[in-house]
Amino acid sequence: MAGIDSIQPEVDEEAQDYISIEDEENIRLVLKYFNYTMLFIADEPENQQTKNFTLKQYVDSVKKKAAISNDDILDEKQISVFGHDAVQLTYKNHLDWDSRIDTLIVFKSDAQFFTIRNSSYTVTYKSSLENFQQLMETMKFNEKL
Repeated sequence: MAGIDSIQPEVDEEAQDYISIEDEENIRLVLKYFNYTMLFIADEPENQQTKNFTLKQYVDSVKKKAAISNDDILDEKQISVFGHDAVQLTYKNHLDWDSRIDTLIVFKSDAQFFTIRNSSYTVTYKSSLENFQQLMETMKFNEKL
């Protein structure tokens, strides 16, 4: 009998338009809710390129991959999430016809980097961020055994 590890994730076409940080094969959850706010949760196993990366180096590589310039960054800070050191990055995302603001949380556990990203239109960002913070408070992180 095949277990949960044999399930292949699929990302619908509409959500693919908002992927900027994550590689599609690493996405574990995509939610679209109020006014096209998107929530992405992804994990990326260490590979040859990221094997010895610190959290800062990984975040820098994410910025480069998504073409996030210093002018786009609204806030960047160290936080703790699920008992892990993390970086929270808030930036302008220009992938849509109207400007979006993304809040990205990156942390590392064992040999994987995890990203949690909230993406919303500029006009709904403040209410979206409140919802995102409430959602983060209800989340629980279970490491694979």
